Amino acid sequence: MTDTLAQFESLLKVGKIEDAKAMLGLLAKRKLLPEEEAEAKVLQTRLSIKLTNAINQAYINTLDESIAKLKELGGMEKKLDESVKLAETRASLAQ
Repeated sequence: MTDTLAQFESLLKVGKIEDAKAMLGLLAKRKLLPEEEAEAKVLQTRLSIKLTNAINQAYINTLDESIAKLKELGGMEKKLDESVKLAETRASLAQ
């Protein structure tokens, strides 16, 4: 079963999604021995954790990008406020 996981992951890495799906289909139809069933449950847990980690990392990356953009906007807002205050000061001095 460990070899099967390695084959499955290598198919995914090279982008052979359809081959990976076919492989899962064959595995699902096959009768497993008791020790293979236990290993399959461990494999399912491992894949679930990998998927959860990938989703969480994507979420963290999106949050980091959003924070960077908010900081940039905050800087732009500060510059705009300073420009407005300077313009108001100049206008009041001109009167």
